[in-house]
Amino acid sequence: MSDAALFFPPQTALCTPPADVRDALRVRLEDAALNATAVGAQVIYDGWLVRFAQSPAKRVRSVNVLGLSTRPLDERLAYCSSLYARQGLPMVLRITSIGPDFSLDADLEARGYIYTGETRVMSTPLAPRASVRSDLHFSMVDAERFAAAVGALRGSSAAHIEEHQTRLQGLAVDKQPVLATDAAGQVVVAGMAVREGDLLGLFDIVTHPRHRRKGYAAVLMEHLLAEGAAGGARTAYLQVEPENIAARTLYARYGFKDCYAYWYRLPAEQADT
Repeated sequence: MSDAALFFPPQTALCTPPADVRDALRVRLEDAALNATAVGAQVIYDGWLVRFAQSPAKRVRSVNVLGLSTRPLDERLAYCSSLYARQGLPMVLRITSIGPDFSLDADLEARGYIYTGETRVMSTPLAPRASVRSDLHFSMVDAERFAAAVGALRGSSAAHIEEHQTRLQGLAVDKQPVLATDAAGQVVVAGMAVREGDLLGLFDIVTHPRHRRKGYAAVLMEHLLAEGAAGGARTAYLQVEPENIAARTLYARYGFKDCYAYWYRLPAEQADT
């Protein structure tokens, strides 16, 4: 299948997708990614999963399309807007290239909704591999310590660190939050693997600003992939912005390829949120 078929421009009103756009693996990956980023407050509404979180990450505070809807679109938008207003959040809709509502993006564009924030979901087959050899020490930690370490590496606010911790503690799927420390005991890179059946998702891979371009992220990825494969995972996936060339180059070294895309639509008055 061509890239044009898989990552069709959001401006295109594609109502009948190619037969292989919405295949079993892509649907499973999308479900797994939603489960790996579950939130404490959400509403199922006419085929839409409406999620709320006080987080800078749009994927945990957006409308996600699970199925086709029966109510008129304007009615759905008005209702969801009221839900987000009640939570003190802007309304954001997350659209994927694998549907299932392949006319929604064009309908939103016709209503003036702004396109932003494309992300690629990359995947690779996973086979058993040797454990990584490194001078780094890997520690699996609890959600509180992991969120604090990731927040420190990112420079996050205390409120965002607390929200991240709460979200991690609420995950129902198997998770492996890992911190990698150097000989001095300093955390140089963090990352988390989330396993659901034979799928392994990689999230929150963050390197200390003073230790970038030293290969630490690659070493941590090798560790997480080896551990996941040993635990029975057969496909690994991750999410990355298409303009993040350095990260995409790293991931390609491990066989990751673009699988599908998602992006966001915002009401024009919320274009800066």
